[in-house]
Amino acid sequence: MNDLPPSMTRRERFMTAVRRGQPDRVPLFDFLFQEPLYEALIGHRPGEYNTPDAVACALTLDMDGVWLPFGGFNGFQPPRLDENTYIDEWGTTYQHNEASWPIDAPVDYPIKSRADWQRYRPPDPTLPGRTDALELFHTLAHDDLALTGGITGPFTTAWLLMGYEQIGYALYDDPALLTEIFAMSNAYNKEAARLSVAAGVDALWLSDDLGDSRRGFMKLSHFRQYYLPYLVDLVEYVDGLGVPVLLHCCGHLTDYLPDLAAETKISALHPLQRTAGMDLPWVKEHYGDRFCLIGNIDSSRTLPYGTPDDVAAEVRAAIDAAAPGGGYILASDHSLHDGIPLDNILTMFRVGREHGAAAYAG
Repeated sequence: MNDLPPSMTRRERFMTAVRRGQPDRVPLFDFLFQEPLYEALIGHRPGEYNTPDAVACALTLDMDGVWLPFGGFNGFQPPRLDENTYIDEWGTTYQHNEASWPIDAPVDYPIKSRADWQRYRPPDPTLPGRTDALELFHTLAHDDLALTGGITGPFTTAWLLMGYEQIGYALYDDPALLTEIFAMSNAYNKEAARLSVAAGVDALWLSDDLGDSRRGFMKLSHFRQYYLPYLVDLVEYVDGLGVPVLLHCCGHLTDYLPDLAAETKISALHPLQRTAGMDLPWVKEHYGDRFCLIGNIDSSRTLPYGTPDDVAAEVRAAIDAAAPGGGYILASDHSLHDGIPLDNILTMFRVGREHGAAAYAG
């Protein structure tokens, strides 16, 4: 006898999985970070990441959720150092290139010393325009996509203001500098979260990369002493707003998982990066009753360089490992970025729909 729920809307399917339930099929999601993908699917390149194009592309791929960011304020024009280099409202210098769309890479940082920090003034999250992308979503035909917003975690804010090298020095020479930046980041992102929830998001991504392909960025003692209290504080606040927190954390975070599970109210883990040793069956076995798992389709090797058959096999294996009992959302282990062939993207979603339905059909 089949006791599965009746066919769900996209939002119901996505949110059921986020709550570790079993939907009618495995939900589909990804970060749509490739302009050629938009051109192939909806007929043009966005230029800037925007709500109508992201929604249209998500629906064409039959995704169940879409990411729309908490943005800049109306009228802001970043100072430009040259055609491709500019300074954002936080004072961080970025350089644009064709492969960096829609998120450019930082090349210089405003805080190089405690004296810089003492002079620093963060942006105002309440300025008009920051939730325009979220509010526009509700005016569009979106077929009940789950609307996911995004805030930044304390470590990422520190990285964007200081760079990794200065963070490394500060952990030993001036850890109070880091914790003061963490506190400022939380103040900004709590307000960003409040405004995003008021604009109707169903869930919030908290972006905070904590490791590289081999290990976490911080020793476990530093992680627990300096960072974890601020992560707990931010997640507690968002949870109190009534929406789940989806942690986007690239890199190897296995050593941090016990603390993330026991100390925080994070609802989901993404992207479970294969090239960083994040083993999906192991994480499902040990933490599948605690977190919804999102991702793990290899965006560094299989998606850009594999055949459609390779992609299909990896999708089936991920679903077989993580879908039983619910609490899994199919996605790449980062984003749909430049260099991934369209056929491989379409194969990932087609096989995800088919095998993701079959996983819950028996």
